Amino acid sequence: MPDTAQASIYQTGDKVLVIPKGAASIHDLSGKAILTTAQSVGASVCPNKPPGLNVCMLRGRTLISSDNRGIFSLAPIDWEFDVAQLGTKSTFAVGSSDATVFFDGNWLRSFDGRHWSFLNHDLSREQEIIFAYVDRDKQLWTAEDLVELDKLIGWGDWENLEPQDIRAVWSVLPTKDDQLVFTGQGVYALSSGELGRKLIEGNFFFGVNDGEGAFWAPVDDTTLLRCRYDAPALKCDRHLAVQRVTGLAFSRRTSTLWIASDDGLLSLATGAEAKPNIARDEQGKPLAAPAATVALRKDGTPWAVEGNLLYRRTGEGRWVPVVTHWPNSADFKPIAMTFSSQNDLWIGGLRARSGLLHLTLEGNNVRKIEQIDPSLVGSSIVFSLLWDSGKRLWVGTENGLAGFDGHQWVRATRDDGLIAANINQQGLSEDRDGTIWITASRGVSHLMHPEHLFQKQDLRPVFVKVMLGEKMLPEKAVPYSRDPLMVTLGTLNTALSSTTYFRYRLDGVDGNWITTTTGEIRYNFVPPGHSRLIVQALNDNRNLVSEPIVLEIRMQRPWWSAWPFILLYTFSIIALPYALNKLRFRYLMKRQRRLEALVDERTMEMRAAQTALEQQARQDGLTKLMNRRTAEASVMRLLERLSRPDDTGVMRSATLALFDVDYFKSINDSFGHAIGDEILAGIGARLIQAKRQEEIIGRHGGEEFLIVVQGEFDDAQARIASLLSGLSDVPFETKIGPLTIGCSVGIARTRAEEAWADALERADRALYQAKLEGRGRIVVSVQDQDDEDYPD
Repeated sequence: MPDTAQASIYQTGDKVLVIPKGAASIHDLSGKAILTTAQSVGASVCPNKPPGLNVCMLRGRTLISSDNRGIFSLAPIDWEFDVAQLGTKSTFAVGSSDATVFFDGNWLRSFDGRHWSFLNHDLSREQEIIFAYVDRDKQLWTAEDLVELDKLIGWGDWENLEPQDIRAVWSVLPTKDDQLVFTGQGVYALSSGELGRKLIEGNFFFGVNDGEGAFWAPVDDTTLLRCRYDAPALKCDRHLAVQRVTGLAFSRRTSTLWIASDDGLLSLATGAEAKPNIARDEQGKPLAAPAATVALRKDGTPWAVEGNLLYRRTGEGRWVPVVTHWPNSADFKPIAMTFSSQNDLWIGGLRARSGLLHLTLEGNNVRKIEQIDPSLVGSSIVFSLLWDSGKRLWVGTENGLAGFDGHQWVRATRDDGLIAANINQQGLSEDRDGTIWITASRGVSHLMHPEHLFQKQDLRPVFVKVMLGEKMLPEKAVPYSRDPLMVTLGTLNTALSSTTYFRYRLDGVDGNWITTTTGEIRYNFVPPGHSRLIVQALNDNRNLVSEPIVLEIRMQRPWWSAWPFILLYTFSIIALPYALNKLRFRYLMKRQRRLEALVDERTMEMRAAQTALEQQARQDGLTKLMNRRTAEASVMRLLERLSRPDDTGVMRSATLALFDVDYFKSINDSFGHAIGDEILAGIGARLIQAKRQEEIIGRHGGEEFLIVVQGEFDDAQARIASLLSGLSDVPFETKIGPLTIGCSVGIARTRAEEAWADALERADRALYQAKLEGRGRIVVSVQDQDDEDYPD
C-alpha cells in the first residue's frame, strides 16, 4: 500500500485512488499505477462537493478526469479561464466513453475527443450548476440551483449550432481542413465547433468539392462559383451565369461537373476556358426543361431528373429516358437522388403518398421500383438524401432525420438531439471522419456518432405505481373490491424515454391491445380471480418493441361466491323460490342501472368525440376557416348549382381568387413559427368577420387561401380587393408588436361548364405572376384578361 501521509485520496465508482503529493501518477490502494503522466499530476481542481463525484484534476492546460467506471481520459483545454478562481464554485468533470463534460464554475463545455463546444442547452449559460451525472444510457443529468434536475438531450452524440444573427442556414460543406457553412448571408468558416467570420457575401445554398481542393457552389439563384478556401481566405476564380442550380455532381474520372438547373441539364469540363454544354437526347435536341437533381452511378455514369423524368447518359454522350411515369403518383416531384450501389438508386421528393422510392437496376434498365412506407421515413416529403461511407442511407424530411443501414430503419427528431425537425434540401453532408452534418430551419446539427443510432436498445419498461382505489396494490391476494385499478408505466431507458409509448391488455377484459402515450392506465374495476395485465413498450423512431412485462392481480372472490353459500343458495331456491327470485331481480336491476349509467357515460363521450372530429374534418384548426377539402367540395356544389340556367336562361359564373402572404417564410425565420401562426389565425378571424353568406373562403394550404365570389366579374374583383385590403391595411397585433403583411393574388373566372381544376390552375399561375411582378398586387389570369367580359 502506498504512503498516504502526503497524498490526496479519492473514490470513483468502486475504486479508491491515491495521488501522492508531487507524483506523476495515480495509484489504487494496492499501489498499482492507474495513470502515469510526463509531469506532476497536480492538485485537484474539482472540489469534492458533493462527495463521490468523478476525480478531476488539471495538469498544465490538460484536464484529467475519470468516468463513473474509474477510467481516465485527458482533454487539452483551448480556452482562457482563471485557474485561481477554480474551486470558488462547484467544479466538476464527468463523462462516458464518447465525451467529457467540464464545468469550470461558470460555463458548461463538452469535449468529443477533438474539440470543445458549448452544449445546445440552456445550461451553457453562466449559472450555478451543482453537479452532473452520466447514467448507464450515457445521458447527462445536471442539478441547477439546488432546485432543478435537467437531462441534456443527445449529449455525446449530437453537437448543435444555432446562429442567432444569420437569416437562413442552408448546408455544410466539409473541406480538407475545416467546414464551410452556406447561409442566406454568405459563407462562414466552421472550425472547432464554432462559427467564424464571414468569408464572402451572398445567398449560398450548397456546394460540391472538385477533388482539387476547390468547390463549386450556386449563389443567389443566378451564378455558379468555383472557389478555394485556404484559411483564412476564400478566393473564387470562376463565375458562370446559371439560373437556380438545384443539384451538382462532380466526376473525378472525367473531371466533369454536372449541373441540374432551371436552364436545363448542363455539363462543364473543369478547364479554365470551358463553357457549360447542355445535355441532348438521342435526336440531338437539347434537354432545356428545368432539371431537379443529378447523381453519379458507381461506374461514373450520370443520371438526372429533368422535366420530371429520369434520364441516364449513354456511352455516346446522349441522354435517354429511363422512367417516364412514377408509380407513387402522377404528380410526384423528385428533388433528391443518390446511388447506394451500382444497381441501387434512391429518389426522394414530394407530392406523393410515398416520398421515397428505391429503384433496383439491371444493367441500364429499371427492374423494380419499391415505394418506401412513409412510416419508416417519418414523412411523405423527402428533401435530402445521403449515402455515407459507412454504407448507410440518410433521409432528410420535414419531420426529422431517418437512417437505413440495410437491415433496419431508425429516425431522429428533436427528442433525440436534432436542432430542428424540418431539414433543408441538400441539407445532408458527410465529413471526412464519417460524421454527418444536418442543416435545418434553426441551424446546424452534427451527428458525431452515426453508428449509435443503429445500436440495439432495450426499452426496459417498468410498473412505476399500481393503485387499487386509494391504496397500493400488494403482491398478495386482496379482498374483493370494485375500486378502480390505476397503473403508471415508465421505462428505465433514459435515452429513448421521450419517444417511447406503451400498449397493454388485461386478460379476460381486453380483446385487443390498447395504446397509451402518457403511460397511464385505468380500469373502473377488475374482475375477481387471477388476472394478468400485459404491457409492452414501443419506440417507432428505433422500430423497437420490448419484451412484455406482466402484472399479476389476485383478487378474492366475493363472499356470495363461496361454496357454503352456494349450498345455501341451492337450498333456498328449493325452499324459497319466490324470495330468491325477487332478491335476484333487485340485484340484476341494480347492476343494469350501473351498466346503463356506464353506457350513457361512454355514449356521451363518443358523441362529443364525434362532434369534435366532424368539426376538425370541415374546419382548419388554426384559422377556423374551411379546410382545403371542405372548400373544394363547397365549390363543386356551387358549380353544379350554377350549371342550371336561371329564370332568364343565362348560365351564371363565379370568380376564384388564390392569395398568399408575402414573405411569410421570412416572418417564420425572423420571429418564429408561433408569430407566423398568430398572423394566420388573425387572417382567418378577419376573413370570417367580413365573409358574406354566399361566399366561399378557405385555407388552401400553408399561407395560401382560397376565395370564391359569385356575380359579375368586375363586382367580384372589387369584392376580393375589399377583402384583401382588410388584411393589408390594418396591422396584426402579435406578441412582438404590430405586424403589417402584404398579399399576392391570382384571379380566374370559372364557369359551370369548365373543370374546377383548370380554373384553379389558372388562378395559381396568376398568383405566380403576381409574385414575379413584385408581390403585393392582384393579377388576373391571362385567359380571363382576353375574355370578352373583361373590363378594359
